[in-house]
Amino acid sequence: MPKFTIDIHGRGSEINTHNVTSEQMEKLNHLNLDECTLEDVADILEFDDTFSLIESDEIYIGAHPENSRLTVTQQDNETEVFSDEINSLIFSETISNQDSTTEIYQKNKLYVNDNIKGNFFTLEFEGEKFDSQHLELHFTEVEGIELVSSFKYKGEECTFGDYWSKGIVYFLSNE
Repeated sequence: MPKFTIDIHGRGSEINTHNVTSEQMEKLNHLNLDECTLEDVADILEFDDTFSLIESDEIYIGAHPENSRLTVTQQDNETEVFSDEINSLIFSETISNQDSTTEIYQKNKLYVNDNIKGNFFTLEFEGEKFDSQHLELHFTEVEGIELVSSFKYKGEECTFGDYWSKGIVYFLSNE
């Protein structure tokens, strides 16, 4: 039986979440988050180093549906058998209706959004062919930023792929 690889790749986010006090929130609100440095934000949060900003216990990783594709490749001959934009898959209703969305809206949070690019998720399977009706996409919405946070195919969960940073931006919780 042929082996296939399903990949979701393109642009996305790795969002690290940090608790902030009221005093820190006030300082961050007065700081221009679009133009500040890692050091500026780390100082306000009283971190010893800037790496603490991109390391947290609460991380959300995923692909932006409007800037990512799902590709299926047959492994033995490296033939691409299916490829479509994530948004097209969602709107065309050619995938399973078993998708889910988790919404994250919290109080007193600083989000460090590392804009990333690469191959976010992958899954290998054996079968006669790929059938998009067996594909389940799972979403996480962080303060209005929608991410494809995982997928399943015929009940099998994907694994993380490989991606790299394209730049960091900050935003504060809306609550």
